[in-house]
Amino acid sequence: MVRLEKGSGKLGDDVSSTGKGGKHAKGDKGNDKGGKKGSPHDGKGVEKGEKGGKGARPEKLVKQGLRGKITKLFEDKPSGFIQRLDGGGKDVYFDLADVVGEDAVELFDLVDFDIVEGRDQRFYAARVKKLPKDTPEENRSLKSSTPLTASKAGSLTGGGISLGPAGGKKPGSLTGGLSLRPGSALSPGGSLTGGLGGGLRPGGGLGGSLGSGGSGLVGESRREDAGKTPGGPSCRDDGPVAVEDEEGEEDGVEWGRVVSTRERFGFLHRLGGSAGVSGDVFFRAADVVGMNSSEPGEAGKGIEITLPHGRNSNGFKSFWLNVDDEVSYVMSKDHLGKPCAVDIRKERKGAWRTGRRACTGPRSAAVRRESLKDQMKRLIEMDADQVLHNASLFKEILESPEFNPSHLCKIISLLASKELVEDTRSDSLYRIFLDSSAMQTSLRTTIIKHSAGKHSGNFLEECLKCLVEVVLRHPSPQELRGQLPLVELVEAWEVSVREGSSATKKGLPDDIKQMLLCLQKKFPDEMNLDRVLGVRAKKEQRSAAEDYTELLEADYYQDMPILPTSAEMLGQCAFEIQENMRTYEKCEDYIQTHFMLLREDYIEPLRAGIKLFMQGRHSPKDLHVYTGVRVVGMLSTWEGVVYRVELPKAQIRSINWEKSKQLMYGSLLCLSDDSFETLIWATVWRRDAERMATEAQLDIRLPFEPFDDRLSPGKTFCCIENVTIYFEAYRHVLIALQSLRPTDVPFQHTLMSPQPEPIPPMFLKAESDMFHFHNVFASCEKVDAPVNAPKSFKVLQEWPPTLLQSLDIDPSQLAAIQHALTHAMALIQGPPGTGKTWVGLKIVQALLDNTREVRHSPILVVCYTNHALDQFLEGIFKFCERIARIGSRSKSELMKSRNLKELVGELQPSKEYFQARKGLMDRRDRLREEFAKLLETVDSHTVDAMSARALLSERQFQAFYDGYLEYLGESAVKVTSAYEDADAVDDELWDKMMRAWLETSNLEKFAPVQQRVVGGLPTLDQLKGDDESDDDVDKKAKQIIDDAEEEEAEHEQHDRKLDVEQVEPKKPGTGDFCAEIKNAWLPYWDDHLDKMRPEMRSFNWQEEGDQLWRLPREQRRETYRQWLLENHHEAREQLPEIARQLERNAESRAALERDRKLELLREMEVVGMTTTAVSKYQVLLKELRPEVVIVEEAAEVLEAHILTALHPRTQHVILIGDHQQLRPSTAVYRLSKCFHLDVSLFERLIKNGADHVTLLQQRRMHPKISRLIRPYYPELRDHSSTSNYPEIMGVDARTFFLRHNSFEDDEGESHSKSNTFEANFISALCSHLVVSGYEESQITVLSPYLGQVRTLKAKMRRDPSIMNVLVTAVDNYQGEENDIIVISLVRSNRNRSMGFLAVENRINVALTRARHGMFIVGNADMLRGHKLWESIMNELHSDRSIAERMPLIDKTTGGVFEVKNADDISVLLDNPLHRTSGEGDTFPNRGNSNHGAVAERWAELGKDDKIDSRGPKGRDRRERLTLDEYRDRDRGSSGVYSGGYDDRASRARGSQKSGRDLHGGDAIRESRGRAEESSGNTYPVVEEEGFAHGHAPHPSKMEADGTHPESQLVPSKFGDASDNGSSDVGKRVGKKKQKPSNKVVMRWG
Repeated sequence: MVRLEKGSGKLGDDVSSTGKGGKHAKGDKGNDKGGKKGSPHDGKGVEKGEKGGKGARPEKLVKQGLRGKITKLFEDKPSGFIQRLDGGGKDVYFDLADVVGEDAVELFDLVDFDIVEGRDQRFYAARVKKLPKDTPEENRSLKSSTPLTASKAGSLTGGGISLGPAGGKKPGSLTGGLSLRPGSALSPGGSLTGGLGGGLRPGGGLGGSLGSGGSGLVGESRREDAGKTPGGPSCRDDGPVAVEDEEGEEDGVEWGRVVSTRERFGFLHRLGGSAGVSGDVFFRAADVVGMNSSEPGEAGKGIEITLPHGRNSNGFKSFWLNVDDEVSYVMSKDHLGKPCAVDIRKERKGAWRTGRRACTGPRSAAVRRESLKDQMKRLIEMDADQVLHNASLFKEILESPEFNPSHLCKIISLLASKELVEDTRSDSLYRIFLDSSAMQTSLRTTIIKHSAGKHSGNFLEECLKCLVEVVLRHPSPQELRGQLPLVELVEAWEVSVREGSSATKKGLPDDIKQMLLCLQKKFPDEMNLDRVLGVRAKKEQRSAAEDYTELLEADYYQDMPILPTSAEMLGQCAFEIQENMRTYEKCEDYIQTHFMLLREDYIEPLRAGIKLFMQGRHSPKDLHVYTGVRVVGMLSTWEGVVYRVELPKAQIRSINWEKSKQLMYGSLLCLSDDSFETLIWATVWRRDAERMATEAQLDIRLPFEPFDDRLSPGKTFCCIENVTIYFEAYRHVLIALQSLRPTDVPFQHTLMSPQPEPIPPMFLKAESDMFHFHNVFASCEKVDAPVNAPKSFKVLQEWPPTLLQSLDIDPSQLAAIQHALTHAMALIQGPPGTGKTWVGLKIVQALLDNTREVRHSPILVVCYTNHALDQFLEGIFKFCERIARIGSRSKSELMKSRNLKELVGELQPSKEYFQARKGLMDRRDRLREEFAKLLETVDSHTVDAMSARALLSERQFQAFYDGYLEYLGESAVKVTSAYEDADAVDDELWDKMMRAWLETSNLEKFAPVQQRVVGGLPTLDQLKGDDESDDDVDKKAKQIIDDAEEEEAEHEQHDRKLDVEQVEPKKPGTGDFCAEIKNAWLPYWDDHLDKMRPEMRSFNWQEEGDQLWRLPREQRRETYRQWLLENHHEAREQLPEIARQLERNAESRAALERDRKLELLREMEVVGMTTTAVSKYQVLLKELRPEVVIVEEAAEVLEAHILTALHPRTQHVILIGDHQQLRPSTAVYRLSKCFHLDVSLFERLIKNGADHVTLLQQRRMHPKISRLIRPYYPELRDHSSTSNYPEIMGVDARTFFLRHNSFEDDEGESHSKSNTFEANFISALCSHLVVSGYEESQITVLSPYLGQVRTLKAKMRRDPSIMNVLVTAVDNYQGEENDIIVISLVRSNRNRSMGFLAVENRINVALTRARHGMFIVGNADMLRGHKLWESIMNELHSDRSIAERMPLIDKTTGGVFEVKNADDISVLLDNPLHRTSGEGDTFPNRGNSNHGAVAERWAELGKDDKIDSRGPKGRDRRERLTLDEYRDRDRGSSGVYSGGYDDRASRARGSQKSGRDLHGGDAIRESRGRAEESSGNTYPVVEEEGFAHGHAPHPSKMEADGTHPESQLVPSKFGDASDNGSSDVGKRVGKKKQKPSNKVVMRWG
């Protein structure tokens, strides 16, 4: 029994204070006089202090006269909680000081009490009075609208604490001696004794004095009492109680001296009369946040404190906290509610006497209210030595939430000062600046802002000096690659040189050049100084020979082109590719292998497609070919330069662009005008449906260079789109891999070594591995656990064995959590239904609760699909709301609000952002104007007056004008009257002069334009062939439209990889600039000379001087052509540079937006992305620097994707997945089979012997379902809850395999497979399940083939009741589940080609999605010989769950009816929507004699059947049988086995009697009407013979792509009986004695 007593002596023997004793709180009317002369306390001080001293809690009465019951008492604390009997509010906290009377209170005692409000605005019980035992529990309360909250219990450690009586003492006070002994000690070992006086505070806080050896603490409480009722101060839930004394002491800050230390904790002795819990105060080393002393302490003595980057430690790397050191701190409570010190700072000796804490930290700064402006002013006024000694102030300024880019200029000036640059001690300052958020989020914006100014030279120079110092002082400069705004800095200097700022009027100073070259040496990829230093860019006009040479010379992944070359496409050469090995010796080989494999995976389909196209054998399913494509314009958009091309309208007129998947955003296009001797690669940037329908125009963009001179107007291109690959999914990963350096790859030992040794995360050390699991385990504690779960323990040591006893958690799940938290590279394998996501959420929660202090970045969560990412983030959101989701393809309303775009939109941009953006927009507009003028000049086929003045000298132009006047003769007077001299000539007069000089009325016809050709490529007419008519072409165009839905299904694979930014159609922006190009561009000078006559090649118009009018007409016209060419190419040569400037301008604007995103992401706890988003946002991720990466569905992700998600600073990677389910998908099967590209990092590490944990208990599937995959997971166990699922409605089996012999459909042009019979049957079955009581949302239909998905959707759209049933591919359903799963296997052919059905991973996924029931429809004979399928079918055969007829239950009668096709179900449903008239019932050709005896058996089968001429194409159609006919025939023949199902098959379902012949639906209706009159008649059921007997031999091994021409489809031994009652099959098999059954069996054949 827990009791709280006053003065019971159980806390320790009463002791008299020695010496002066401890002073008691001074009351309003007198001081405590007891103990002044060393006598025992007589209580006088207490008597006179009845109205409360300054230390008492000011109170406000809230409610009076309440009644309650004590529901909780703390053994180790003199306090508890009272439950209110009026039903209002939460339980109310009280302590012993609030108890009135002498009676000790016990658990469940009734009490009267009041509620008061403390200074901390929390509510407490006051004047608690124990009531007699027989007092009724009536509700007594005064109405109050004030809400009540109960505080947490505090902590006074010790076991069995009770306080002895102090007779006659007033309520709320306690006097007497106190002794703390082992078992209830506040400090380790021994006992503390001392005087005690004052009130007890919540959580066991004792007001008064407590001293060692009987001497009290010096000082007295100075706290004010604003109320007259006694009661202790509050115990806050969220931190220490901040109390301000009458002298203006800092809020909550107290002072103490270290009295003892251990390895990572110690105890403080209070100084200066600090209020709070009496006795020594416990503290942890992790709660020390800085030092305000200039003495770091003696090394090796005490506790070593090392703060990140010297934070708040006056520049010292570490300092020591030892006995007698003085500290300031704030009182708080630990996770158990016990008092402890936090926010501890080492202070200089004697600082506590001032009562003021030095201002070096965020909490103190808030107390002193020193503004950031004052801090900046104080820092700037310091000399170099003072700055170095105030590194903590420097750090605090950079981390201040008020810091903005306007303060950055002063910081940059300070760091660039000569004193700090030349001082070697300033390394710490540059490191602090490098790691600050100001540098990472504001520096780039500030540089961009100043690059637009005319007087920005000083800042740019200082910034350059600062960055040079940061790089030179860094121990490993290569680690800074991609972390510094070097590209923006170079761009700013380039603009400064080009526009002539104040610093570069006389050119770039030498010292600036030297610093730029220094940075270029360290970062050659990021520092291109050609334009800054005036080096002209080389003109690139690549040929196939140059590409071939480059291809042969490239042998390192960083030198290889990402885009394929012409030589590769034509099969002339190829790179050497290495297989994905289990181990690697060099990191370079590791990166190169994955780069080359991923590159080849998208190039090989392109190469094959172009090869087929050149041969005229390509399929429209693989390639879309557009001939006669030409460039008609160029655009400047927010992403850079874009080309506008026009397609022949005749080729695309039949396409519905609102629905078509052709030419979608990101599709890779190959353009060529010379039979693929040279290639131009582009991606679709925008396909506006309206523009495509009306103008046939499309916007494309070059992937890596903004401008390609070969893509010029006037040329006619052949454009090929390969729809089998999606380039955007490869592009970003390849770019990221190519930029990856070997030194950037973390965990190299684990990634490349066999059987790597497990190591803990770098941030987890033996001295700091204490983790708290209160929140993690709160939801899974057992109600009746024999022991309480330990909530805190060291995770690197052995975990407490009581965890399993107290938690409702599977041992393998607990092992997975332990493994994930203690391994730097953790691998968790989760078979289907074992709770991978649940375990992942617990891991995230544990990391969030325990690593906030050691992490400097949010946790990165990566998932393969958008749906999985939404689910995972929704789970995290329940315990952490600081989430950002990158990528907008979210269907979760909750996650849409956490989308990065939405969050950034709510963030108010800074003034510097707007200034920088305005500067970039102004520069862009100037560039666009220049770009437009150049394009106008290039597009023009005439020479205007201004261009002529630039070509001719002043004297030549005047002579030309005079020659024109001479040509006019007397008419010249009219010209001279309007134009005084040659300087007044305008374009109108110049045009007349040219017409007269060239003797023509059309000047444009002299432009040397090349004739448009198709480059030797086959035209559309040539591709058709001689025997193809125009109608055939139209039919093909229509076929493209008809196949749009299948393409949509095929693009589901792409949708899994893409974010909305990649697939959303880009709307024409209001800021887009478009220059229309109408004319063909002129040829190069060399090409023009080749076409000239020999005598004209030596002609030079400049040698004729002033005699241009005297030249022969042919030479005059040639002179004009040369003027056109010179003018054209002068402007044309400037286009690439202007295009690059526009591109860099767009990149700078993107960098501005990236800074805003970074600013927001750094405030998040969790960032979620898909694998494609990870590669797309590589730059953003590099700057975010994730230290913890968690990958869900890791076994489904290519290793290259995970590799690019890791950062050099990544310390912890957790991979969760199952390599026995779906593998990563690849485009080229050869690369998977021969080079192991489809082996994920997850699978490779497990096969390497890496330490991992496998979850072993599934909670999804009913045991009848999970048994099928037991061979795949031998150790998998079923949770007990899975056996309690409800019975299946509508089907007399929980799992059933309906076997059939109907062939799959002809493939046609589609590469995907379909089976009409299965589609019809499954559509009817789903309708029956819905009629039986299932919701559409409870049913999912799966198929391994997208073609079957399309067929199933078309069939099911006919029935409104099942239109919303989900139909999807198996590959798209991993990680999902549903109550009922129906599977269509599709494959059924003579070659016994299994295709995807031979892939065990797909089989595993398909068979593990169902919770309650699963039904498979397929050709069982096709599966023989496959080890896993044999095991599955044998298991099904064990309880007769595989047959040619499925037992369905009629909802009305409960009778069981066996059906074999959709028509049977249609009769059962009495619904004609599912009647097929034999559609899909295709069987092997009976006339094929090449298959021997088996073919003869096929020929004999059904030979005597009646043929219904009304059936489609004369297919067999059996007559429906009456119930009596069926019964008579079934009794007299061995017949066809009509069902096999689970144990319920033997139970009576009610039999029917019939006195008349009923057909089809009439039979069912009659059976329903007579269900109640069932007489118990039984009908024989033929049992099936052994499952694996009597069939033709099958191949010993079957592969996905294997065919076996000598094998054929063999029907079941038990074929259909003929209509006349005879059965050839029955004769062969022989009759068996039948067992009676009470099932009602109905057939319609």
